[in-house]
Amino acid sequence: MAKSKVKAKRLGAALRQSRESAGLSLRDAAEGVGWDFNRLHRIEKGQGPYNPEEISGLLGLYRVTGDRRDRILATVRSLDEPGWWELAGVTKTMGALADYENDAQKITQWAPMLIPGLLQTMDYARAAIQFDPNLDAASVEARLTVRVRRQQILKGDVEYRVFLGLTALKATVGSREILARQLAALLNIGQQDNITLRVVLPEADARGALLGPFSVLEFDEWQPVVDVENLRGTVFLDTEEHTGIYLGVLSQLNAVALGETESMRLIERLKEEVEGSADEQRVAQV
Repeated sequence: MAKSKVKAKRLGAALRQSRESAGLSLRDAAEGVGWDFNRLHRIEKGQGPYNPEEISGLLGLYRVTGDRRDRILATVRSLDEPGWWELAGVTKTMGALADYENDAQKITQWAPMLIPGLLQTMDYARAAIQFDPNLDAASVEARLTVRVRRQQILKGDVEYRVFLGLTALKATVGSREILARQLAALLNIGQQDNITLRVVLPEADARGALLGPFSVLEFDEWQPVVDVENLRGTVFLDTEEHTGIYLGVLSQLNAVALGETESMRLIERLKEEVEGSADEQRVAQV
């Protein structure tokens, strides 16, 4: 099984950060462990090869100890272990996203138009996926299976925070009944200690949020990764130069979004309105 390119890249970044914290240049560090300069350069780029004993020596040079040392070495040893996404044969982009989500300690999303995939019910997800006319029935079901599997991370220790636009809460995806069940699901999942749902109203001063939907994934040992959604797919940003603007937007959203309690009350009220309109529609059809 090939090594996870995502995990190897993050490992390389963690080793680079450790070297820089130790005040060593790339060349000085390579000489310190008797390596060729290009070899260390490849390792920091996520290209390997990675040997636990050799990386241990490198961490010794950098004076990395304790839990951080243990986590980095555990990552080295697990590089060849396939994640469920590799065994499921998902697309390269979706596999990378699942890889990031699996290792993240904190995930924060801005969802202005649709409920994000990690929170979608099956019927809401099916209706959303079917918007793509290029997918056949088998492809739709395959994507649903992957989405449900990704949602399992919310049952773990990850801290998950979502800023929801009012449009996302009101958009009829599939039917009013489907939307009502989705809103009910949000009320239920919002009770979990590791999950925070907050609503951003249209009149809130959140101009930076016009960037569109995105996710910020944060880790213990490496820089945050931003997952930016667009019409052509997903783009992952992992340099401070590119992620900074999105972290700034999250700070802005945090300042203007409704509080948790107020947000849940609004979702409850919207659910009741949607249920009422769905009932009226059924009566009218009779």
